[in-house]
Amino acid sequence: MDATLEQFINYIDNSARDKLENDDGVPEEADVADTYSQFYTAFAGIFPVSKQCDKDDIVRRLVEKYCSELTIKKKLGFEFKDEDSHPWLSEAEDSIEWFYWNRYRRYLVRDKKWAPAAVKSIDRDSRNILDLMADPLECGSFTRRGLVVASVQSGKTANYIGLISRAADAGYRIIIVMAGVHNVLRNQTQARLEDGFTGFNIENSTVEPVGVGKGSQARRPIACTSREADFSTERAKALRCIQPTQTNEPFLFVVKKNSKSLQQVIEWLDASNSQDQPLLLIDDEADNASINGKYKLEKRENEPTKINGQIRNLLNLFNKACYVGYTATPFANVLIDPSVDSDEYGKDLFPSNFIYTLEESSDYFGAKKVFGDYDEPTHKHLRFIDDADDVLPAKHKSSFEPFMLPLSLKAAIRTFVLATTIKTLRFGTNFHSTMMVNVSPYKKPQNCMRNLVEDYLNDLNTAAKSYGALNPEEALEASPHLKDLKATWELEYAGCGFGWSEIQPRLYDPDYHVLSINTDSGDALDYENRNERVIAVGGYRLSRGLTLEGLTVSYYSRNARAYDALMQMARWFGYRPQYEDLCRVWMTDEAAGWYKYVADSTENLFDQLRSMRQVKRTPKNYVLKIRQSPDALTVTARNKMGAGQKEKAPIDLNEGFVETIAFDRDAEIVADNEAACRDLLSAIKGYADFKDGGSYRYLYKGVPVKFVTAFLEAYENEDGLSPKSQKAPILSYVNERLLDGELKEWDVLLAHGSRSNDPIDLPVDGTVSMEQRYPGSASNNDVVVVGEKHRLSSRGVEAAGLSAEERKMAEERYAADHSGDKAKNCSDLYYRQIRRRPLLVLHPICMRFGEIKIKEKKEAGKEAPSWWKSWDAQECVFGWSISFPHTDKQTRPVTYVFNSVALENMMPEPEDSDDDYEDD
Repeated sequence: MDATLEQFINYIDNSARDKLENDDGVPEEADVADTYSQFYTAFAGIFPVSKQCDKDDIVRRLVEKYCSELTIKKKLGFEFKDEDSHPWLSEAEDSIEWFYWNRYRRYLVRDKKWAPAAVKSIDRDSRNILDLMADPLECGSFTRRGLVVASVQSGKTANYIGLISRAADAGYRIIIVMAGVHNVLRNQTQARLEDGFTGFNIENSTVEPVGVGKGSQARRPIACTSREADFSTERAKALRCIQPTQTNEPFLFVVKKNSKSLQQVIEWLDASNSQDQPLLLIDDEADNASINGKYKLEKRENEPTKINGQIRNLLNLFNKACYVGYTATPFANVLIDPSVDSDEYGKDLFPSNFIYTLEESSDYFGAKKVFGDYDEPTHKHLRFIDDADDVLPAKHKSSFEPFMLPLSLKAAIRTFVLATTIKTLRFGTNFHSTMMVNVSPYKKPQNCMRNLVEDYLNDLNTAAKSYGALNPEEALEASPHLKDLKATWELEYAGCGFGWSEIQPRLYDPDYHVLSINTDSGDALDYENRNERVIAVGGYRLSRGLTLEGLTVSYYSRNARAYDALMQMARWFGYRPQYEDLCRVWMTDEAAGWYKYVADSTENLFDQLRSMRQVKRTPKNYVLKIRQSPDALTVTARNKMGAGQKEKAPIDLNEGFVETIAFDRDAEIVADNEAACRDLLSAIKGYADFKDGGSYRYLYKGVPVKFVTAFLEAYENEDGLSPKSQKAPILSYVNERLLDGELKEWDVLLAHGSRSNDPIDLPVDGTVSMEQRYPGSASNNDVVVVGEKHRLSSRGVEAAGLSAEERKMAEERYAADHSGDKAKNCSDLYYRQIRRRPLLVLHPICMRFGEIKIKEKKEAGKEAPSWWKSWDAQECVFGWSISFPHTDKQTRPVTYVFNSVALENMMPEPEDSDDDYEDD
C-alpha cells in the first residue's frame, strides 16, 4: 500500500476509534459507519491521495473490521494462589504513574488495532498477575514463583509485555526475558519488546524510534540487548557507564536459554551490585529447557541441569525476585517436585505462589475450530494427508533426499495461492500471508523440500502471469496449472464471495518466495520490512515459539504423538481476523485423531480446574487435580513412568468420566462381554424410561447399583491399552461412595447408531443399530483400539437422563465460562456437574473403516493394515462409559495401575536426537 494512502487510512481509523471508544455504550453499526464517514470527509481535504480512492469501499472495510471486533468476547483469567498471597495493588495503584502501561495500551488500540475486548482483557489480566507478584517497594526481601498458562499462539507475548510495562511502573528495575533456545526466537521477542515496551531499536549503533516510542521519547528503559545480539561481554562493557543504582528506569535483558548468555548476565548483575533492585524474570516457553531433566525422585539433592541451575542462581542473586513462567503446556512445570531445595541453588522452579490461566477469546482459531468437526463426514478447516509416506516416510534418516512433492502438498500450495489472492481482493495488498510446511526434523530433507516447493510455486505463478489476463475459457484450456487452481478453488473456496473471473487475473504475485527456516539455509522471515508472501519450510524452529504472521495454510506430516511436541507444533492456531474461513490445516488422520483426543482431554481438565471452588484454588490443589484427573492419565504418563514397568497413579473419580477405548479380540472374551451387556439389559427391563430418553432412546432410570457392579465384575477389560476403564479402582470408588450413602441408584443408557443396516438383536423393545467406530493405528493382532483420538462416546451423551431445565442450566454455565460459546459445543463436564445419579452407557460397536476412507484407500492402491483382515472387514465389540456426578464428600483417589510399554505404543516419544537436527 502506498505510504501516503496508508497514513490517510490510519488517520481515519485512529480518529474514529478514539471517538467511538469515548462514547458511552456499544455503538450501533449505523453510528460506526457515520463516524468513519465523517472522518473520511474531514481528512480527505488534507490528503490529496483521497482523490484516487473509493470512499465507500474504504469506509466499508474499516466499518466491517471495527464491527467484527465488537462481537469478540474474552473472559477474565482465573487464578490459583497460595495462602500467603496478599493483594497489594489496590492500595498502591493510586500512587503509581502508569506511564509504560498507558503507552502500551495506546499502542494496542491505535497501532495494532486490537479489539476493545482484547485490550480490556489484557488490562485486567496483567493487573491481576502483577497483584499476585509482590510489591517491589515493600520493605524486606521476597522470592515468588508463578506460572501463566495460555493456549498456543493466543497472545502470551502480548500479555507479558503488558505485565512488564505494569511491573516497570510499579518499581521492578531489572527485567529479564528468557526467550527460547534459538536466536530466531530471541530476536523475534526482542523486536516485540522494542515495539511494545522500550520504544526504540538499536541497530548498527543508531537509535530508531519504533512502536510505542514513535512520538514519545520522554522516558525509556535501558535496553541491554538488541535485535542484532544477545547479551555479551561487549554489551557489558558498553553498559559500564550506567548502573541500575544510578537511574529509576528499568533495565531490560532479552536472552536465549543458553548457558553462556545466562552466565554473562549473572556476572554483570553481580558486579553491578544490583542485588537490592527488584527483579522480574519472565521465562517464555517455561516447559522448554528450564525444567531440571536430571531430577530423580530417589536423589532429590542431585546436580540440576545447567540452565535450571543458572535460573535458580539468578533468582538467588536478588533480595527481591519474582519468577513468572509462561507456557501453553504446563504439565512438566506443575510436576516439578516442590520440596526440592539446596544450599547452592535454592528452591526449584515449581510455581508455588500462583498459577494464572489466560482464557481464549471468542475469535481465537484453536483446537475447537480446527478439530471440532473431526468426527463429521466433512471438515471445514482440516484436510488429511495419506500420500506423504510414498515420498517422505515418517521415519527417515537425516541424509534422506525427497525427490518429488506429494499430491496433497501440491493441493495445499494451490490452496495457499488461492487464499492469498482472496485476501488481496478483501484487504488490498497490505497484509502478510504465510504457509507452513513441517515435514521433517532434519535440515537436509527440509532444504530439498524447499527447492521442490519453490519449483512448483514458480510453475503456478508463471502460469498465472502468462495466462491470467485471458478470458477464463482460453486460460483454462491453455494452462493445466490454472485448470488445477480452478478445481482447487471449486473444492475449497467457491463460497468465498469472489467468482473465478475475479480471482484468475489476480493470481500472479511477484512477491512469492520460499524459505528454509533452519541454520543451514541462512533464510529469515522479514515481516517488519515487507508484506510477506512466503512458504516457510522447517521443523523444530517452526514448532516452538515462532510466530508466523498471516499463517493461512499449514502442512504438517510429522509423526509426533507426545503431548508437548504436538501442542507446540500447532503454529496454525492464533487469530485470523476476517480470513479464518480461508485457513486450512493438512495433517495425517492419525495425528489429527491424537490431537483431538489430547485437546479434548486438556479442555476437560481445564474445565475442572476452572470450576473448582475459590477456597481450593491453590497451586498445590492445581497439581493434585492434574495428577489425579482421569483426563490427565495419558497426558502426564511420561513424566511419571519408568522404562517398561508397571506404574501406579492416584486418580480422583469425583466428577470423573471413564470409558473403554480398546477391546480384546479373542472370540471368547468378545462373547463373554456381549453376554454381560445382555444380562444387564435383561435384569433392568423394569426400570426402562424410554419416553424420557428423548433422542437417548433406550434409557433406564433409578437402576439399583447391584446390577451395575455385577456388570462391571463380569466385563473383561483390556487393561493394557484401556487403562482408565480398569474395574478394580472403579469398583473401589463406588464402594467408598456407597459407605457415604451415594451412588445407590444409576441411570443406564443403551447407545445406538443411526445406520439401519447395522442392526443387532438385544433384549429391548425395538430395533437397535450399532454405533460405528473405526479401528485406530494403535491396534494390533490381539487388541483393537477405537480410532485415533481414543474416544468411544459422542459429545453430549452425558446429558442423558437430565431434564430440559438441567441441560439448559449446564449449557448456560458452559457459555458463561467460554465467552458465550454455543450450547452444541457444551463440554460434557458441565452435564456431569449437574447430574444427581451416575450414568452407565452401554455401547454396541461395529468396528470398521468408513465408506469414504475405504474408497480412498482402494483407489490409491493402499493395503489394509497387517492387523486388519481387509478394508471391508468389520468386527463387533461391546464397550461402556461411566459419568460420575459431583460429590461434596471428602474423596480419596483410587489407584490405577498402568503399563508403560502399553502407553508407549499409544503415544511414542518424538524422534531421537540426531547430529543433523536443527541447532544453534
